Amino acid sequence: MNAYEGPAPGIEIWPAFPESCDPAVASQSIQHALDLSVHAEQLGFDWVSVSEHHYAPYMMTPNPVVFAGALTQVLKKARIALLGPLVPLVNPVRLAEELSMLDALSGGRLEVLFLRGTPNEHKTYDTKTSDTRGMTQEGIDLVLKAWTEPQPFSWEGEHYQFSKIAVWPRPLQKPHPNVYGSGNSEESVLFAAQRGMGIAFSFAPPDVVKKWVQLFHDEAKKCGWQPGPEHVIYRGIAFAGDSDDDAMAQMGAYFGQKAEEQALFQSQAMGGPPVVPLISEPYFVGGPSTLIERFQVLRDCGVGVVDMAFGVGTHEQKMASMKTFAEQVLPSVHKM
Repeated sequence: MNAYEGPAPGIEIWPAFPESCDPAVASQSIQHALDLSVHAEQLGFDWVSVSEHHYAPYMMTPNPVVFAGALTQVLKKARIALLGPLVPLVNPVRLAEELSMLDALSGGRLEVLFLRGTPNEHKTYDTKTSDTRGMTQEGIDLVLKAWTEPQPFSWEGEHYQFSKIAVWPRPLQKPHPNVYGSGNSEESVLFAAQRGMGIAFSFAPPDVVKKWVQLFHDEAKKCGWQPGPEHVIYRGIAFAGDSDDDAMAQMGAYFGQKAEEQALFQSQAMGGPPVVPLISEPYFVGGPSTLIERFQVLRDCGVGVVDMAFGVGTHEQKMASMKTFAEQVLPSVHKM
C-alpha cells in the first residue's frame, strides 16, 4: 500500500485537506512502497498490486499507471497487478493505450482489475454516480476491443464516442493481459462471466464470496466456458505476527496511535468510502496457523488468488510482517 506515513486524516475523511501533506514525508512514503514491492518479490510473492484512489492519504496513487510503470523497472519476476483503474474517471482509449505500454514495459507481466470505484471517488472529477455503472461496463468493452481489433475502428456508445481508435503498442500478452471485474454485486458478476473475465472481491465475508462464486460459475457455464480458481481474486488487509496475540497486539497499538493522530483532523469534512467490518477488523491478521486456516476457507469458496495489503504498522513492521508470512504461511498456501 502506497500510504502516507505521517499524521493524516483517517479513511472516513474525504477529501483530506492538502495542508496535512508534508511533501518530504509523501516522497519518502512512496519510496518505502517501492522498497516493500522489491522486498515482496525477494520473499517469493507472486505479484505486487497497486490501486487507484484520490484526495486521500491512505493510498497515494491517483494514477496507478504511473506507479506501475515504476514497478516495471524495479521488479524483475513478480507480476504487476492494477487492482484497479477506476474506469469512469478516465478516458477508456487512453487507458487501453497506457495498459498496453505497461504490458510491454513489464515483459508481459500485467494483470488488470477494472473497477467502478466508491461514490466518494466519483466526486473527484464530478462524475455522475448514476452513470458510473454504465460507463464502467461500456469502458471495459471498449478497452477489450481496442486491444484486439486489428484495424482502426470508431465507437458510438451511450457514454463514449470516438471517430478513430487504433491502439499502439498492442499488448504483449495474447490476446491481452488477464482481466477481472468486480464480484461485489450480482450484475457485476454476471457481466464478468458473460465476457470471460475473472472476478474480484474486496473485504467480503466468506459466505458472501461463496454465493457470488457459484453464480459466476453458473453464468460462465451458460456462456460456454469454465472458470478456475485463478479467475477469482480476494483482496484483504494483512498483518502476520508470530502468534494471534502478537499480531493483534501490534495491530491494536498501531491503530491506537493512528486514532490519536487522526483525532486532530476530525473537524474536517467526512465523506470517505464505506468502512466495512473487514476493513476495521481485517481478515488476514493473526499467527501462521490462523492465516493458513483462513486461506483454506477461501480456497473452499473457490478463490484461487489472494491479494494482501500489508498496510498495518510502520515501514519496519510491514517488512517484518511480510517476512513472517513468506516464511511461515506462503509455503503452505502455494500447496493448496
